[in-house]
Amino acid sequence: MSKACPGCGESSQVLDLPAFWKSLAPGAELKAELAQPPSYAPAWLPVLGLVVAGVWLLAAGSLLGLVALAAGAGAGWVAWTRFQEAEAAREAWARSLYCRKCPGVFLPEQAKVA
Repeated sequence: MSKACPGCGESSQVLDLPAFWKSLAPGAELKAELAQPPSYAPAWLPVLGLVVAGVWLLAAGSLLGLVALAAGAGAGWVAWTRFQEAEAAREAWARSLYCRKCPGVFLPEQAKVA
């Protein structure tokens, strides 16, 4: 069973997106447009610095340590969330299909069965 594009219903022009992207010439316009989403490398050093500063301030008897710990936890959560979102986008790209007729990008579960 072949997969048809959910937009135009064509199945003969549906290709695996990563394989199609690799086959494009280096200067092709679609090469940049269909490229895999960038990875995200969180900067853990500032998060660690806030947590360490928070523990140190709390040990010194300052309530500002709670603020630093909360800021470190919040920054860590934001960094982790962005990392997870970037990885999910990259995984979705790796599974995506491309229709050369309409041109559209879609996931296999969105495809019609032809």
